[in-house]
Amino acid sequence: MKKVFLLGTVLFSSMLSMAQVEFKNGPELENDRHNQFNRMLGGDENSFYCYRVRSRGRGTSYFIEKYNRTSLKLEFSRELDIKLKELDKIEDVQYAGGKIYIFIRSYDKIAYKMSLYFQSMSPAGIVITNKEELVSVSSGNNEFVGFGILQNPGKTKFLISVVQKKSMKENYKTDFILLGANNMQRIWEKRMDTKVRADSNSYHGVWGGWVSGHFDDAFIGLHLDDDDNIYYAVSEYNDSISERDKPYRTIISILEAKSEHPNTTELSFGVYDMINNVRFSITPKKELLLGGFISDRYRRRGDTLANVGMFSITMDISNGEILSRVVKRFDNDLLTALESDGIESRKFKYKLDHVFLLGNDVFYVGEQYAEKVVSVKNTIHMAAKDTIITTTTYFYEYRNVIVAKLDSGSKFEWIKRIPLRINRTLNNYPHVFKQYIAVPTGNAIYILNNEHEGNLEIYKKPDFKVKDMRSISEMPGSNFVYTSVSLDSGSTAHGLIFHNKEYYFDPVHERNPNFVPPAYTEIFVMDRPNELFVYTKNKDLDRFTKLILK
Repeated sequence: MKKVFLLGTVLFSSMLSMAQVEFKNGPELENDRHNQFNRMLGGDENSFYCYRVRSRGRGTSYFIEKYNRTSLKLEFSRELDIKLKELDKIEDVQYAGGKIYIFIRSYDKIAYKMSLYFQSMSPAGIVITNKEELVSVSSGNNEFVGFGILQNPGKTKFLISVVQKKSMKENYKTDFILLGANNMQRIWEKRMDTKVRADSNSYHGVWGGWVSGHFDDAFIGLHLDDDDNIYYAVSEYNDSISERDKPYRTIISILEAKSEHPNTTELSFGVYDMINNVRFSITPKKELLLGGFISDRYRRRGDTLANVGMFSITMDISNGEILSRVVKRFDNDLLTALESDGIESRKFKYKLDHVFLLGNDVFYVGEQYAEKVVSVKNTIHMAAKDTIITTTTYFYEYRNVIVAKLDSGSKFEWIKRIPLRINRTLNNYPHVFKQYIAVPTGNAIYILNNEHEGNLEIYKKPDFKVKDMRSISEMPGSNFVYTSVSLDSGSTAHGLIFHNKEYYFDPVHERNPNFVPPAYTEIFVMDRPNELFVYTKNKDLDRFTKLILK
C-alpha cells in the first residue's frame, strides 16, 4: 500500500475565533499484528521510543522500537531478552538520560524474597541482557511488597518506593531509594513508617485502602523535585465511634534531601470532606504548590446537590508552614452541569491530573469519573466436585474534564467543564485510564479526546443541555476532537480534528491486566512546543499522527 503523509486542518469558531489544529499522518507501520502496542516512552530531539508486547502461543516477547520524529518511520526494533518466571512481572518501562530502562519484579518462593531488577537499552539499540538488582526485601507473600517508580521533572533521577511488610500481622513500611538516571547508582535510602506508592489508580503494586474500625493509610500523591526533596500525601479514614466526628483526614509530608524524617502538616477542611488525590509542583519561588478536589461525603437532609470543590495550597518547603490556602466550592450551575444532584451524584470521583505553571498563573486540569463494581458467583462442576468462581466486572464512566485558573493573587478566577462521555468495562481488574490529553500553549490549554460523532451538532446549540450529550464505549466511529480553553478569559472553542474511521485514536492502548501501564503513563509524546505525536490504529495496521496546536 502506498505510504503518504496526509495534512488536515480543522477550524471551529462558534465560541473562540480562529482556534485551529492541524494533523499530519505518518506512514503505515510494518509490524506483526500480534505485537501489541503498549505505550509511548518519550525520547530525544530526533527520535522517540515505544514499547510493544507479543503474547501469543508459547511465551511472551517484549520489544522496544525507535522512531524518527521527522518521517515517523521505524528506525529499529529490538526484542528484549527477558525470561519471566511464574511470579515475575515487568513493573514499568521508562525513558531517561537517553536510555530505556525496563524494571522487573521477581519473587523467590523458596527464599521468601522479592527483588526489583532492571535492564537497559542504549540509543543505538544495544540491549544489556544482564539483570541488575536494585533492591531485595524479605516477605512471606509476594502480595505484601509493591514497587513505585517515579522520575523528577528534569528526568535525571529515579525514586523507587518500596512498600513492604513481612507478614499479615505487621504494618506496612515504605523505603525510598534515590538513583541517578545516568548510572542507576544509589544516592540514598530512607524508611518511612507509612504506606506510600507511586501510583494510586492502577493495577500495580500494593493497594492502599480504608479498613473499617481503624486508620489505614491510603496514598493519594507523591512527587520528587529536582533538588531531591520528596513530597507525599496520605489520606486516612476511621469509622469507629471515637473518631466519627472526623472520619477523613489528609496529611502532607515533606521529606527534604538532607533529612531522615519528614515535616508533616494536616490539611483542615470540612469534617466530612474527602480528598481522592493530590498533585504537587514547585513554584519559581521554590515553594511547594499542591492542589486537588474535595468532596463532602455526608448527605444531609434536604441536600439536592453534592458539595464538591477544589483547593490550592502553597507551603514552605523548609518547615511545612502553610503560606497560602484557597478553597473554591463549585456553584450550583457548575454542580448541575456535573450532574451532582440526586443520590447518583455520590458515585462520582474527582482526580487532579495536571498542574501547569504558566506565567504568574496556575492552571489545574482534572477528570470526573465513576466506578461501579459488579461481582457474580457461578458454580461449576469439575472433577466430581463443585467449584465457585467469582467474576468481577468494573464499569467506568468518564464524564467531564475540569480546568481551573488560579490567578497571581491566589484566587480561583474561573472553572470550566468539558464533557467527556466515555464508558469503559474491565473484567477482573480495576484501573483508571486517563481518557484525554491536556497540552498548554501560549494562549490556551487544549483538551483532546474522543466523543460521539453526534455531539458536534449538539455543541452548536447555544443552550444545549448536558443530558443531550451522547456517550461512547468503542472508539471506532467516534470523533477525535479538541476544546481550547483561553488562558485569559476561560472562553472555549470546540472542533473536529479527525473522524475515527479508517484509523482511530484510542487513549487505552493495552487492556491485558498483565501488561497494563501505570495510571500516570502519558498517552502521547511532545515534539516541539505546541506539537505532539499520538498513536492511531486500524485493526491490524497502525501509524503515528502529528498534531500541531495553534
